[in-house]
Amino acid sequence: MLLRATVRDGRILRDRMLSGFCVRLNPRKVTFRVATSVAGKQFRMNLGHWPLMSVQEARAQAMDVLAKCRRGERPHRPAAPAPSPTLREVHADYCRDKRIKPSSQSRYGSLLRTHFGAWLDRPVSELGQLEFTEHCRAFVQRSGAALVELARGVVGAVMKYANALHGLDLASPFTKLAAVGLLPVRAQPRARVLQEADLPAWRAAVDKLGERQRDFLLLTLYTGLRRNECADLRRDQIDLVAGVLSIPETKNGKPLSLPITPAMREMLERRCSGLQPGDALFKGVAAGHLSKMAARVGSPAFMLHDLRKLLATVGERLGVGDAVLRRILNHTPQKGDVLHRHYVQLGVEDVKAPLERIQASLDAAITAQ
Repeated sequence: MLLRATVRDGRILRDRMLSGFCVRLNPRKVTFRVATSVAGKQFRMNLGHWPLMSVQEARAQAMDVLAKCRRGERPHRPAAPAPSPTLREVHADYCRDKRIKPSSQSRYGSLLRTHFGAWLDRPVSELGQLEFTEHCRAFVQRSGAALVELARGVVGAVMKYANALHGLDLASPFTKLAAVGLLPVRAQPRARVLQEADLPAWRAAVDKLGERQRDFLLLTLYTGLRRNECADLRRDQIDLVAGVLSIPETKNGKPLSLPITPAMREMLERRCSGLQPGDALFKGVAAGHLSKMAARVGSPAFMLHDLRKLLATVGERLGVGDAVLRRILNHTPQKGDVLHRHYVQLGVEDVKAPLERIQASLDAAITAQ
């Protein structure tokens, strides 16, 4: 009935089965409440708002309240339990225990400060209150799909962690909002902007940039490294003797090693020249602004992730196997893919020849007229 109701004029609808249980249809909210009498005096108590509180939850709570009223007791909202750690403290503990990367910690912290700042120094147990659910509902209504997905993951993970360590029973408000269809459609992957036909113009513009910026973009194209993986490269990750580039910390937590091919060697030798082991190869390069810098000197529009997608696309066209492409891109197979998750183990030498073929094909596209 509530799903079909279009009236929002403040009228009160009384339940036919549970006397005293009712719902008020206001213009902005639909409120469950108890309206009865205790010892001859009127008694009113709001229970919560639909759909954040389900009909079943409201009815169960109303039965408890009405039982006390029938015994002549005037119900009061339960006293708050002993304070639990704050959301800020639990988030810090979660990041430490789960070994969240510093970059991800910074991102999660920024999200909480910007959109959930009023809750950071309140006990984490208060995240189970209706007030927090309503805050999340307002956040969902004003935010984009990608931001909502991030918040859903962070808040849900922190609440599960708090439940396990502090004996709480918190349920993520985002789960309730999803159940009633109040979350936006999940963000879709961005389509690739840069096409292979654009590579000659792209390379001509890249050659007009500074040496470090040019090498950064070419290395990203030739390896498919993620932006942060390339930006954070240090001298001690490049073994020019063994011919191996190593990334110890990646997005999926699995270390990555790639062969140093002829197409990569010259630029890596240039970047490593004169550096100490802990020095960064691309110090001072603003990775997030490279596409705009290239556009100002004539490059077709592109995103850094396009370069990674181009490597994968060319590899697929050349018939490079899925296992090899996943090994190059450091993708984790699906959970049900037991063969590639547990049995197939490819090393640096296994991907060297396929990677050289992909790079040669990219070079051919760059020089095509």
